[in-house]
This record gives sequence, C-alpha cells and structure tokens, in this order.
Amino acid sequence: MSNVLKVALIGAKGQLGSDIASHFSQCDDRYQLTSLTRADIDITQPEAVHQVLTSQKFDVVINSAAYVRVDDCEAEVETAFNVNAIAALNIARACRQIEALCVYISTDYVFRGDRPDPYVESDIPEPINIYGTSKLTGEQLVRQTAPRSLILRISSVFGKAGASGKGGNFVETMIKKAKVGDPIKVVNDIFMSPTYTYDAARLLDELLQAGTTGIIHGANAGRCSWYEFAESVLSLANIAHPIEAIPSSAFPTKAVRPMNSAIASTRLDAITTLKMRSWQEAIAAYIQSR
Repeated sequence: MSNVLKVALIGAKGQLGSDIASHFSQCDDRYQLTSLTRADIDITQPEAVHQVLTSQKFDVVINSAAYVRVDDCEAEVETAFNVNAIAALNIARACRQIEALCVYISTDYVFRGDRPDPYVESDIPEPINIYGTSKLTGEQLVRQTAPRSLILRISSVFGKAGASGKGGNFVETMIKKAKVGDPIKVVNDIFMSPTYTYDAARLLDELLQAGTTGIIHGANAGRCSWYEFAESVLSLANIAHPIEAIPSSAFPTKAVRPMNSAIASTRLDAITTLKMRSWQEAIAAYIQSR
C-alpha cells in the first residue's frame, strides 16, 4: 500500500471530474480516492477548504471545479474570480500545509488566439475575456502558493457527464439537433483542440505516476473549427443532416473568443508513453461508448 496515493478530487460530479473519479476508482492499486462535490466542500470558503483538506494526509489534491460559463463570466466577474482564482488559492494553501501536489485544471482560453500555430506550454498567456483571465489568475496563484503543482490545460471538453453548467456537451447537442431535424448553424472560423474527458483522466493518471509538475497541455491531438467538429460528430454517428457554416461575426457573444486557441504539447513525449489520440478518434470512441 505504500505506493498508493491518497487523492482528493474536487468537482467530482463535473464533466471532467466524473471521468477522473470513474478511472481512478478502478485503479485502487495506485489511488485511494476521496471524491468531493459542492455539497462536501465550499471551495470559496478558506475555512471549509482547510478543514476538509487537512483532515486527511492527502498526497494529491485535484481541483477540477470551475465556473465555465464563458459569456456569464463577463457580467459575473466576482463569481468567476471567486471560483476560478480565489478558490484555487484556498486549495493551494491547504496543499502547502499538508505537502500535497496541487493539480489545477486550466484552459486554452488563457491564450489570445491570434496566430495560426497551436499554443504550447512555453507560450506566454494573454487572455482576452474574463473567463480566461480568471483561470490564468488561478494558475498563477497555484504556482506561487503550492510548493508542488501541476497545471493541466485542456480545451473544448466533451464527456459522458456533460457540463453541469451548460446542460450537456457539444457532441450531444449536435446529435440531438440533427435527430429532431432542427437547423444547425456552426461557426467555421474559430479553431480549437477538442478534449475527450476520458482521455484527459487517463493522461492525468500517467502524469501523477510520473511525478509530473509544471504546465502540461492535455487536449486531443490536432485542431479543428467548430464546424469541422460538428461535421465529424454527425458523420461518425452516421446521421445525415446538413450543417450550415457561418462566420463568428454572425453569432455575436458577450465574451470575445480566441480565434485559434488550439493547444499542443512539447512535454508529453518525454514524460509518458501515452499518446493523446486525434480528436477524430476521440469523438469516435465517445460515440461508441454512448
């Protein structure tokens, strides 16, 4: 049992958290998992965080909780920073006290997105909306506060649990719309790297086993537009339904989006033998598991 890591997972019912909980609970030779939901811990309250996380000698604390409604963040700035930054600081302080690795799940939205190439770990963040700014602040507070930290950036996530704050995920939304015959319009000039939460959970397992710290980009390989993403979803689900490609200018949003927030990793090859499969393979695997 000496090699078994005691892990606290915050946000265990979220889209990513539920897949981490599912995967890690099957690895009892490596992890003793404590799953924490909003009912178990209020991460915005320092005393509550201290009480829960210092009650056991956790080796790892994974913070997968976040305020992810990008457009709402523009109006609810205080909430965004409380959840994505101040709460991350509360958790990092507890990690420092119990000498645990602090894992913070971050986002591609820390980047400006005004260049053609994917962003790698060494690129300088420059967020252009409140959500991205709050998450970058969380990253910085974790790195400054916790002696050991791992920042795992993922993007455009889709998983079985769906995003609780968004009511499902992009894959399910496209399939549902197509099946009922609704018209589908998707922007074709914003690019990103989709992330299947099942793959991100397996990657996190590998990173913890390797003792990884610092920043890691953990999206599925490659990049696509949201239009290409939607086309692939319906094609792989064997659903024939037209999709209209539209420019983002025809679909204005409260928050400015990066035009190309695709991410790639220059670090993973040196750390793990696990290869992040392509986003197309990830969609196919997700659809097969439905």
